Amino acid sequence: MKLAVAALPAPFLIERRVLARNAGEGWHDLGAALAEAGIPDGPAPGDVAGAFAFLSALGPAQRRRIERALDQSRNGLAVAALDKPIGPDAKLFLTEGRIALARSNDVAPAKRVVGFSKFESALAAPGRTIRLPNPGARYDVEATLCAIVGRAANRAARSEAARAIVGFTLMAEVTNRNMFDEEAATRNNLYAKNEEALSPFGPCVWIASARELDPATEVTLKVNGAERQRFAVSDLAHTMAAAVGGWSRAVLVPGDAVALGAAIARPRAGNAVDSPVPVAPGDAIEIACAPIGVLAAKFA
Repeated sequence: MKLAVAALPAPFLIERRVLARNAGEGWHDLGAALAEAGIPDGPAPGDVAGAFAFLSALGPAQRRRIERALDQSRNGLAVAALDKPIGPDAKLFLTEGRIALARSNDVAPAKRVVGFSKFESALAAPGRTIRLPNPGARYDVEATLCAIVGRAANRAARSEAARAIVGFTLMAEVTNRNMFDEEAATRNNLYAKNEEALSPFGPCVWIASARELDPATEVTLKVNGAERQRFAVSDLAHTMAAAVGGWSRAVLVPGDAVALGAAIARPRAGNAVDSPVPVAPGDAIEIACAPIGVLAAKFA
């Protein structure tokens, strides 16, 4: 099952709604699918964090009932464009290696989970044109896989952190490299990572547990059609559960996200996983992961 968010017409206004689909291509209102599955007391139509918390609390049999209801639904919604599948109050943590890397083939990544924090305002909806705010600056991109939290976690052990994961999505981590280099002298990193609507996020969340994420699952980044990054879940220096457990020191709540990407992917034969990859106005990117889909964006 996949969850997405879109702004759709309501009787009197446009409202943000949580959508779902299973094997089919059409999107359906999550609340309607819950009603058809006979599962009461679902989240409010636009409550993204509430949807993750609700699904995290369900058992496998109830999830299968929702998936069957989605597969049997014939009238999908007309969705022109998807929004970023994250709530306005969510936190996102980007896990990095031992140092801020110019290349990802670092042989000694951090044993402790460290990295950067990102605000929801720094994320952009999938498929959008991203306007690079400083024409004179160098920008670059890294493909990341994000774990979405469905249960609160505070100083969680790895097993508890694994249970807190409700699904996975993608992010194109875009950085103002000039600003990053300037901030490095002060050991700050907020500005370069948090320019408004700079990092595309989505296109949807694949609802799955940590156990359902196959270690062989790959994430790729293409720039103008040419592949620039490829890594598998097994290449990452930390497991998703370890990263979520590490970041739970900052207190994770439903709807928060933890990202891991090419910058901490261990190299393997024939795959150095260069990171970051420079981007400029006019470039088009695609980040792909089979269970999730393709996150696309253009730069202006």
